[in-house]
Amino acid sequence: MSPSIRAVLTPAVASRPAPPPLTPRAYVDFYRDPASRLGLLVTAVSMCYVGGIAMFWFHAIYLDEGGPAISWLVHWLLDSSFAFVALTPALALIMPLAVWVARAVAPASKRLIPWLYAAVAGTGFALVTTPGPIAHDLIVGRGTWVAEQVTSAVGDPSAPLPPVADYPPLAAMAQQLGAGVPLYVALMALTVLALRALLRPRPAPDQP
Repeated sequence: MSPSIRAVLTPAVASRPAPPPLTPRAYVDFYRDPASRLGLLVTAVSMCYVGGIAMFWFHAIYLDEGGPAISWLVHWLLDSSFAFVALTPALALIMPLAVWVARAVAPASKRLIPWLYAAVAGTGFALVTTPGPIAHDLIVGRGTWVAEQVTSAVGDPSAPLPPVADYPPLAAMAQQLGAGVPLYVALMALTVLALRALLRPRPAPDQP
């Protein structure tokens, strides 16, 4: 049976021998543990919404890519919610793989395994998000049907839109990957710490 997310959070589990080959059945076993399902939810929120704040600043402000005539809060929520829906399935595949790689590389080092997991999972997530700027522009970017509906509901359709920077697809993907690797590896490491706190066993109450 494949380990759950506890394999990178619990030293007693992490220090066991290297895992068997990762198979489709191992993925099913991984998510049978409620801790893994909670881990997926927390990780998806962290990567897409917390990471989305950083990516919103990077793309919309630093790279001057702009957006529809909506507030920055709505813009962030729109982009992050799109990422959450599109990328959570990818995370569901990346997380068990990252656990397996971390335990296979350092089966006897319980201290190293969580950070290997964060590096592998964060890098894998960054790779998956590389075409994100193109998908964003096609589905929720300025001028799309989704952006127009959101602007009509909570924005100002009559507001003039300032000119924005336009990057070729390869340049946009390279910028996304370059910013994504350090951001998502760091966020994945913070998520490991958050999950440790959430899943730490609570002491049993004293019996009378």
